[in-house]
Amino acid sequence: MSADIFEELHDEKTPPNYSWFNGKDWVSSTSGKFTSVISPIDHSIVGTVPIVTQDEIDASIKQAHLAQKAWQEKTLVDRGKILKLAADWMREHELYLTSLLVREIGKPVDEAKDEILRSADMIDYFGHEALHMTGEQIPSDAFPGYDKHKISIIERVPLGVILAIAPFNYPVNLAVSKLAPALVTGNSIIFKPPTSGAISGLHLTQIFRKAGVPDGVLTTVTGGGSEIGDYLVSHPGINMITFTGSSQVGQTAATKAGMIPLLFECGGNNPAIVIADCNPGTTAQEIVKGAFSFAGQRCTAIKYVLGLKPELDRILPMVVKITQETIHMGDPRSPETKSVGPLITESAAQEIEARIRMAEKMGAKIELGGVRQGNYLEPTILSAVTSDMEIVKIESFGPVVSFIEVKDMEEAIAIINSSTYGLQAAIYTCDEGTGLKIAEKLDVGTVWINSKPQRGPDHFPFLGIKGSGVGMQGIKYSLEAMTRLKPVILNKPE
Repeated sequence: MSADIFEELHDEKTPPNYSWFNGKDWVSSTSGKFTSVISPIDHSIVGTVPIVTQDEIDASIKQAHLAQKAWQEKTLVDRGKILKLAADWMREHELYLTSLLVREIGKPVDEAKDEILRSADMIDYFGHEALHMTGEQIPSDAFPGYDKHKISIIERVPLGVILAIAPFNYPVNLAVSKLAPALVTGNSIIFKPPTSGAISGLHLTQIFRKAGVPDGVLTTVTGGGSEIGDYLVSHPGINMITFTGSSQVGQTAATKAGMIPLLFECGGNNPAIVIADCNPGTTAQEIVKGAFSFAGQRCTAIKYVLGLKPELDRILPMVVKITQETIHMGDPRSPETKSVGPLITESAAQEIEARIRMAEKMGAKIELGGVRQGNYLEPTILSAVTSDMEIVKIESFGPVVSFIEVKDMEEAIAIINSSTYGLQAAIYTCDEGTGLKIAEKLDVGTVWINSKPQRGPDHFPFLGIKGSGVGMQGIKYSLEAMTRLKPVILNKPE
């Protein structure tokens, strides 16, 4: 890897071979093995990244522990200044990073640009919010039977070495949501980017390095989950894992991790409930945006809509019409493409197509779309879907939304609460009191009223329950999760 990583991709005719960052230098892996990052747009090779060895991981984790001690001793202000500079670097290279993100994961230009700029804002916010983290002091006589001779002085301290695993769909933003809070609170990081998104992850590493993150504090390891993922999550040198990915992978990682703190965001099979008094135009627009942004490859995407027959009969045609008029599928490099570019791989598209065909056989009706070409899948709207169909029982990470007719709201609530997922839900109603009453009954992490589910604003709490995650995220909450309380009890002389 050259000294200036931002010059690497300018020659598209010769895809570059990347090195991995061992915390000090960009070096070639001793494995001699590489994996190709394939663009979902045209199946061209964006570049290749090495598959690091277990010995290299061992050395990196050992180095991270040594570096963390010195990093922790830096002042919070100094660590925050480094984050601020990293955010500025990201904004300076926004055009280049946007182009890279489009090529690497097939994200439409406007959504890719938003991811880069939002990530820079998030880095700034983490640095600012960390300055307001405080400990506390507790006197012993606040509990019955104790006098005033003891006092507990409590401070927040870093956890040590944090393993950060980011997903392909937001390889920059969901990496930043892990790296920034870990760094500013004095931790070292072993960062594993996704294979589809690994090059963006390496660029992000270079940004933090240029901003002043010391040697050994941030190490980026590349390779598939089957090759290095299991080894990383079960490594005794890891003090915490922060992960975004599928529920299945998350559950496996949590089992192997053992008794260490976990901050997991996993799959979300998010429902929307339509109430009779909802604003039909706004509701239909929110459903379309919620279902089809980034081709439905979002853990917060709306996957199914529940309502009584009169409400669905009114809303469904509007959703179809708005989708036809506003959602355009095509090459994400084109400004004409809105929301629906390719899925990340052809096998991912094939899997969702198979579920659509299975739903058809079970009685579902295709109202729009349903056609696949390679890894491009048309925005698809299904009606007459039932809750036992695989298209809604299992998170389908693509541009598909299903409409399920229920006899009453109790049935809708029961369907949602019986799911193995529990990330978010949406309720559409003009009576916020009714929305709040239904929200209280839903077993999900977050309920949105008259808005599509989403991650953000980023200072709001974000969490999943059941198979959708462990722990609380959001600016303040992630900072707290990546530190621990350390009480020191002072015995005052009488």
